[in-house]
Amino acid sequence: MSEIEESLLGYDDELAARWKQENETRRYTWRGRDCGLAFAATLLLIFSSFLILYPQWHSVLKIPEKQITETLNRDLKLLLHPADHVSREPGVRQFVWNITRAKIAPDGVEKDVLLINNRFPGPTVEARSGDTLEIEVINLLDEGVSLHWHGLHMRGANHMDGPVGITQCSILPGEKFTYRVPIGDQAGTFWYHAHSEVQRGDGLYGGLVVHNSKAAEKLPLQYDNELLFLVGDWYHSPSKDVLGKFLSRTSTGHEPCPDSLLINGLGYFECSMAIPAAPVNCSEIQRPRLLLNKKDRYRIRLVNVGSLTGISLTIPDSEMNVIQVDGGQPVISHPANSVGVLYPAERVDFMVEWPESAIDTDSELIIELDTEYFLWPNFALTSNQSFLLSTEFPTRQLVTKETEIHKFYLRDAVGPTLSDPLPDAQKTFVLYTVVEVLAHQNSIPKGFINHTTWEPQSMPLITLDREHWDNHQLVPWTGSKPGWVELTINNIDGTGHPFHLHGFDFYVISSYEGKGGWDYYNPFNPSRPPRGGPFNLINPIRKDTVYVPPYGYVVIRFLADNEGIWALHCHIMWHQASGMSMAFHVLGDEHQGYSQSVVGLNAKQHCLMQLDRNIAE
Repeated sequence: MSEIEESLLGYDDELAARWKQENETRRYTWRGRDCGLAFAATLLLIFSSFLILYPQWHSVLKIPEKQITETLNRDLKLLLHPADHVSREPGVRQFVWNITRAKIAPDGVEKDVLLINNRFPGPTVEARSGDTLEIEVINLLDEGVSLHWHGLHMRGANHMDGPVGITQCSILPGEKFTYRVPIGDQAGTFWYHAHSEVQRGDGLYGGLVVHNSKAAEKLPLQYDNELLFLVGDWYHSPSKDVLGKFLSRTSTGHEPCPDSLLINGLGYFECSMAIPAAPVNCSEIQRPRLLLNKKDRYRIRLVNVGSLTGISLTIPDSEMNVIQVDGGQPVISHPANSVGVLYPAERVDFMVEWPESAIDTDSELIIELDTEYFLWPNFALTSNQSFLLSTEFPTRQLVTKETEIHKFYLRDAVGPTLSDPLPDAQKTFVLYTVVEVLAHQNSIPKGFINHTTWEPQSMPLITLDREHWDNHQLVPWTGSKPGWVELTINNIDGTGHPFHLHGFDFYVISSYEGKGGWDYYNPFNPSRPPRGGPFNLINPIRKDTVYVPPYGYVVIRFLADNEGIWALHCHIMWHQASGMSMAFHVLGDEHQGYSQSVVGLNAKQHCLMQLDRNIAE
């Protein structure tokens, strides 16, 4: 057993004892926090009464009759162009992106939003497998930026992966940096987003769709059109201000609730719902709508680009068929008219069409924000929103009938049966993740993985030998040779955490939500078998982002054959920014890192320029 494995095992024993001591307290408090128990219980009772009286806070089981007024041409559709890519030869696609800030009102409320080439969301990148992207980023902001290419493996290009503090320094104001992004043989739904500070929450993201070559496409183009939906929660305050509220002693670790939701950069907020204590510059606008021909069959690529909440998408009178998740990973599906819950950074592809009886009738697109993190709800938020789906832009009212919902639950999804048994793991690691409010941390919420709360160093890890990493870096080494790694992520919190592993796809072989208490799993403790039962080694789903259930765990297995230092973190932006992040050091030399490589030297040069400027200022 390696030194790291032993330390993880020791941490588990410590946590088990701590859990036994505090179990009764944790069971009846939010994340086991002791402070303000009576006050929190009183408020919780008030809010529970509110939830009972106002059903819009509950999950949708049936869609009641309603009326939606629509009069303006604000089309939600973002059309893709697979025919431009599936038959051409792979090549180098070049882009120049200017990053700026401007006041816009995506849902009627004005906010400083980050733009790429004056667009929000940023430009949609379409490519094909085998392409290389060369993207020159010119930073015209007054703060540093970096971009991450979510779901792409970046083989041979760890230094282009994007996370500040791990593989690069931020691009300084007024400076430019060219990302060279190898796509390799990957194909599927990806996206790009800021990986510096919390700029993703202010709009610095966009779609990245990689089409398969026509010869390699396992799913023939059996549809008429292909659409991209970038959907997520939206805050009216700057993300730094929202983070400041979370990282305060008064938050007690409760995530700020969003104000709205957006689809491809468009939304609708009722100005009359604004709270006087949080004034906004709001203009009455018309609700956006979705212009589709219901005689056509569509492939929809859905990405959760939000900061906090999971989403579900429903088209009540449609017939859906889920086909892939994350970066083109196949799924065994069943007929549905709703899909969810899709957590931040997860993706799902599905086909949608309409029966003959529904072609000439009114229809709607419904987005539901999951209320898991809404302990302190925002009464200005409409968490269930409906949008007219029609073939034209008429001035009319949509009248819908009560409809049964048949939902495809993504947490229960499985993949096709594996042709070969999943190999046993050569390395096993165990993690424990939690957001805690501790006195020695000034009662400010901090995200922990094991004993570590992550903070970036002044130089990224790929430029430093391990001996120069500080104690905020948890970076296990997987070994000098490629091998299968099994990773157990235990969640001590009462809410879930969607974890993303950079540089890899992985098989989810077990997922379990605790029942009335924390049900951890430690593979080094044979006396406590996994509560979730035997591992699924027959048809596990393959992903790059996985939801770790409350008080439970997931077990994933991946082939560690992609050299580099690759981030692993919760994709809830407030948790990641509070320290719930780490990395895996794959291949290479455990102690030397990459400081002597050409990649490391280039990264060093880029960072030293930043340090010199900071000193000069």
